[in-house]
This record gives sequence, structure tokens and C-alpha cells, in this order.
Amino acid sequence: MRPSRAQPRAGPAAFGTTEAAVLLRGHLYWAMLDKRRPVLVISPDYRNAHASDVLVIPCTTNRRPAPTHVPLRRREGGSPTAAMLKCEQITTLPRGDVDPSPLGGSLSQRRLEEVERGVLRALGVAIGY
Repeated sequence: MRPSRAQPRAGPAAFGTTEAAVLLRGHLYWAMLDKRRPVLVISPDYRNAHASDVLVIPCTTNRRPAPTHVPLRRREGGSPTAAMLKCEQITTLPRGDVDPSPLGGSLSQRRLEEVERGVLRALGVAIGY
């Protein structure tokens, strides 16, 4: 009798890799949320290397300004269109729900600092503008 094979798991192996891909902080990736959309990974790299999930901020093409929204230009970080990072909608996703290939390079340090301020505003932390 042949040993039974385990069912393939969703996750990095589903994308054809043998090892879990490390998702990088500050990079945009495609992910499945309400629909397929870019997300910004904001969890630290050391956490991303060891945890089964990642912290992300979703992008939207609805570019309504708000104190917790950070605009992205088309192609910035590989964004396919001009978009808005909705810092008030931080969510945790299983790594298997995030495509392991980044859309482009890291966002600039300045843009990441804007994201951090947006997150703090969303949490109600008083910060200087």
C-alpha cells in the first residue's frame, strides 16, 4: 500500500517555491482581500521571516484625501496606478494570501514615514503635523 500524500497547503508552496518567501517591509505586493489589490507590507522583516502572517495596509484607487490616507503615484513602489494607502485599515493576512513577488522596489523612507504617521493618526496618537 502506498503512503498517502498530504494535501498541498495554501501558501508560498502554492506559488511554486519550496521555501517560504520572505515578504519585505515597505514593498507592495498583490494580495486577496475583498478583491485582488496591492497591499503594503508594514510588519518588520524579522517578523515576516518567522511568522505565518504579515501586517499590511491595503491600497485603493479611490483617492479621497484623509488624515490617515497616504497617496502613491503611478509606478511608485511598482503601483500599477495612482492609489491611496488606507492606513486606518491595517490588517493581518496569512502569507499564502500574498503573492511572494513584490510589485517593485521599496517605497522611499519619506513615504514610509508618512505611512507611519497615518497609522499613528488612525490609532489616535497625537503627533506633530
